[in-house]
Amino acid sequence: MHIGNFATLLGSDLADIQGPSLPRGAITLSTSIGNFDSDNLRQIDSTIERDKAHIVWATPGGELTVSSDWRCDNTTDVWQRTDVLSNTSAQAVTVHRALARFVLLPGQYEVYSQGSNWCRENQGTWQPLVQGGLVLHCEGGQTCRGATPYLCIREIRQKAGMAFHVLPWGNWTITATTHTAWQGSLPFVVVELGLNDDHLHLLLQPQQSIALPDIVFQTLPDGDPTLGAPQLHRYVSSRLLPPPPPDPPVVYNTWYDVNEWFTVERLRAQLAAARQIGCDVFVVDAGWFGAGSGGWSDQVGDWREKLDGGLHGRMADFANEVRAAGLGFGLWMEPERLAAGVPIVREHPQWFITTDGVFYYPDLENPEAYNYIRGEMARLIETYRLVWMKIDFNFERGADRSGSEYATYYRLWYRLLDELRHRYAGVFFEGCASGGLRLDINTLRHFDAHWLSDDVSPRDVLRIYQGALLRLPPGRLTKWAVLSTQKQAPSPLARLGWRRPITIAPASTSWDQAVPTDVDFAARVALPGLFGLSGDIAGLPRRVQERLAYHVAFFKKWRNFIVSSVAHLLTSPAPIDDGSGWAAIQLQDPQDLASLLFVYRLDDPAGKMRFRLRDLDPSRIYTATIDNLTLTTASGKELMDNGITVDLPRRNNAQVVVVTPS
Repeated sequence: MHIGNFATLLGSDLADIQGPSLPRGAITLSTSIGNFDSDNLRQIDSTIERDKAHIVWATPGGELTVSSDWRCDNTTDVWQRTDVLSNTSAQAVTVHRALARFVLLPGQYEVYSQGSNWCRENQGTWQPLVQGGLVLHCEGGQTCRGATPYLCIREIRQKAGMAFHVLPWGNWTITATTHTAWQGSLPFVVVELGLNDDHLHLLLQPQQSIALPDIVFQTLPDGDPTLGAPQLHRYVSSRLLPPPPPDPPVVYNTWYDVNEWFTVERLRAQLAAARQIGCDVFVVDAGWFGAGSGGWSDQVGDWREKLDGGLHGRMADFANEVRAAGLGFGLWMEPERLAAGVPIVREHPQWFITTDGVFYYPDLENPEAYNYIRGEMARLIETYRLVWMKIDFNFERGADRSGSEYATYYRLWYRLLDELRHRYAGVFFEGCASGGLRLDINTLRHFDAHWLSDDVSPRDVLRIYQGALLRLPPGRLTKWAVLSTQKQAPSPLARLGWRRPITIAPASTSWDQAVPTDVDFAARVALPGLFGLSGDIAGLPRRVQERLAYHVAFFKKWRNFIVSSVAHLLTSPAPIDDGSGWAAIQLQDPQDLASLLFVYRLDDPAGKMRFRLRDLDPSRIYTATIDNLTLTTASGKELMDNGITVDLPRRNNAQVVVVTPS
């Protein structure tokens, strides 16, 4: 399983192995003019070098060609594959399958994949790859609903493995199947990835080309996904994503206070607290829009101000109050979903598509619909002088009636976003999709950052974040410390009427159920990423507000480091329901090797734990500090060999160790 061995990956090493069931080649096509793979595709051009390859295949009659470019980033040893399918004939061709293929040598394999659903994103597991195989795909046009576009595969009991990432345009699929070449042999494994082929009937016009989803792949040291994550982060951040915005702001978002049922007075109280704590931006979430009747979900798509609630049509005045307080103003919007009753759907039904008659999405292939959606987003930005727009996507669309598995839609949607980002370079665009249900590498290329999950329970956020770090860089994921206060009567003082406030966080997505939390734990779960706040911060005791201000100041000091960092998972990701043990994440500057070590003690009996750092300069001396107090001074070799011991006397608490080179 050597990535540099193109003979293995392209299948030419397998030419002397007989067996009718053995797939060969690096592409598989199913079209209206026939099915094609290595048995009936002609290689008409190829250049294969140590760190790159260019191969062109053609169908026997020359009607279709596939141009495949493979390149290795020599800094990270991460590969990227780009395939372009072209119709070179004079007749239209319908494409039903066009998947990249990787053929791996015989062995016993196991695979790692991630299930991903609302509030349970990035939940991974290993399983043996036995007879048949594994099929992964997304659901409903949300690229990380059902599964994430990510697969790891390794030989059982061997220290060898690979990770594959699809950069999706719409719905995607990954399959890993076993194939026995001759009697008694170990099975080959064939991995096929790309545009989902369940309902694909993509019409390719004469002389038209389509770029298939890129595939990023890498070796896994010791077959361990956690050891491959830092190099992936380096590659994605430096080669795929636009540069992060300088000094990314600390945001307060209104949603987890009282959801859509806010009042002007309550917003003013939260604004005052956000200013005192040190937030940079104040974002009004759902509840501000809809001139008709009904809740926010019934009004989505009507981007007029609500007159009978919310800010009562005076949002521009409140935005001025926010700016007068020294903060930027932001809004939530869901441009891709429109309720059936909103005026624009009634006026121009031909601009929109529905699969259930309840909600609609814009037909972006219609220029009028495209211009309308872009125009509404631009109007909000200009009218309210926004510095932040949170763009949500809460819609399971069903099958794509165009036959492209949403590939055409997503290309247009991302083009629209890129146009807005270019036009409004000073606006921070935050992605969201029922939490993290569209949180993939390709989506991140078109936002400044993306919301991790609608589950804001601190422990759950930690577990969801651990899984996300296997496939995404840490500094482009937004997370919030969501807090409120509850009166509690601890026995035996309850009968005396004594009450003490306790700090609480939502148990998942709302205050219907809450859990006690330590403010430091909640904040330090949110810190390794893009840090924000929500909840009733105005109602928190002064001491809790002061601790939040401390964490905001810490983030501001380190935010440019965090947004560009890579992450070492010093403990393996655990399931969201696992509240035991310890967790540790080392964020590292790829340039000068400074590190922030985030350590979490969950429900574990041990009051201290030792963690070995990674990727330090063995010969340099490092100083480790906690709250500006020196914990230890040691060489990089000592810190990697012996580690740092972190003492956390209380369960469900956290600490940050700053590790800087001399």
